[in-house]
Amino acid sequence: MKTEKIPILVGIVLIILLAFLIVWKADILGVSGSRLEQDARERHNVPSSWELVQAVNEDICAMLFYDEDVQQYVYSVYLTREGLSYGYFFAEGGTEKLMSEKVKGIAFENKGIVLLSLNQDNICKVVTGNGAAEEIMPVEPTKPFALVLPADCSEIAMYDAKDNVVTLYDTK
Repeated sequence: MKTEKIPILVGIVLIILLAFLIVWKADILGVSGSRLEQDARERHNVPSSWELVQAVNEDICAMLFYDEDVQQYVYSVYLTREGLSYGYFFAEGGTEKLMSEKVKGIAFENKGIVLLSLNQDNICKVVTGNGAAEEIMPVEPTKPFALVLPADCSEIAMYDAKDNVVTLYDTK
C-alpha cells in the first residue's frame, strides 16, 4: 500500500514545482506592499540610516531616500500591473542631478503622476484641479517629499512659502 502512494506523492510534488516555475517565469509575482521599502533599499544599496518619504496608492508607490544632510539621495517608483499579477513591480529609480534642485514629475499612463523633490524650493503646497474642484495638499517646506497624484489631474500648481509658483523641471 505504501509503494502505491510514492508515485502519487512524486507526481504532486512535480506538479507543484512546475506550477511554481510557471509563475516565476511569467513574472506575475511582484513585491508586496509591506516589502516595498526593503526591496528598494536592496535594489539601490540604500543605507539603513537614510530617511524615507513615500507615497502609495493602489497603483503606484513612490519613494525618495535621502541622507541626513539631504546631499545624497535615490528615488524608486513601483507600479502595479493589469491582469493576472500580484504586488508592485519596479518601474524606475536612481538619481538625477536636477532632482536635487527642482521637482521631478513622472506621469504613468492611466496610473497617476509622481512628484519627487528634495524641496530646495521650499514648496509648502501642491494644488491640483481647476477652479471649483481644487485639491490642496500641504507639504513640509523644509523637508523632501513624494506625492502620487491621480492620472486625471487637469492642472498641477506648486507654491512656496511666499506664494510664488514653482515649476516642474521634468514630466515624462
